Amino acid sequence: MKKTLFFLSLTLLSISCNDDGVAPVKETNNALVTRISRNGITALEFFYDVDRRLSRVNSYFLGNFSTYILYEYNEDGLKELRRYDADDHSLDYRSVFTLDNFGRVIKAENYSKPDFFDEVASLSKFHYNSSGQLIVKEFSTDGSSFYYREEYDYDADGNLIKQQRTYYPNQDEEYVGSLSEFSPGSQLVPELWENNVFTMGISGFDDEILIMFITEIHYKGWNSNGVLSSESNTEMSGREYDEDGKLTGQVMTRKNVLNPQNPDEVKVMTYEYTKGD
Repeated sequence: MKKTLFFLSLTLLSISCNDDGVAPVKETNNALVTRISRNGITALEFFYDVDRRLSRVNSYFLGNFSTYILYEYNEDGLKELRRYDADDHSLDYRSVFTLDNFGRVIKAENYSKPDFFDEVASLSKFHYNSSGQLIVKEFSTDGSSFYYREEYDYDADGNLIKQQRTYYPNQDEEYVGSLSEFSPGSQLVPELWENNVFTMGISGFDDEILIMFITEIHYKGWNSNGVLSSESNTEMSGREYDEDGKLTGQVMTRKNVLNPQNPDEVKVMTYEYTKGD
């Protein structure tokens, strides 16, 4: 069974497909996504090393190059990431990873200015099920009690179907902050992508990849008093594929359920891939 995304976006061209998201029969899983654009403007660029592991991500804000992340590996797997400011190339953020015997990240020690090497600013811990899927992520700012816990549920095919975030778990202030429910699409995450998707998730780019493999997201958010503060439905439609079955474009429409009078948020997503795969 292929693992799916746990965490949590490529020039409308090539072969059209029905809005049900069914790709052509032919499918190439060797290609890796290299660029994600929104409404024709670059949002993210991905680079890979000779072993096809994610080595760098360039992030853009309103089309302007804003930050980039470099990833370092050792013989066991992911070792460290560093995020830099694109203007002056100064170090903004650093994470050092601890792996288990299967090469999975189980802990991330996060550093920020000015203590990039001496004092841990925050700590993330990761827990997996017997299939190797992420089921719990915990985040702490003081190293003891957790600030939030995220829990992930999957269907029988390994597709992510639910993600819930709880703030101050097992503390007096505990409350559910958000719940996302996902409707899987017709394609699974290619096996070659799985480790890189995990790395993207650690870096906070998982949502951009997630929407490539689902058809709908129902999101709810609550404040600390338990009052529903936001609710939305996001639908993916108009999917287009190339002759190898790779998704090249789709339309993402977010509807505000809590305040339906607000206009829909519509984005045309386009995707590019490594060449010659």
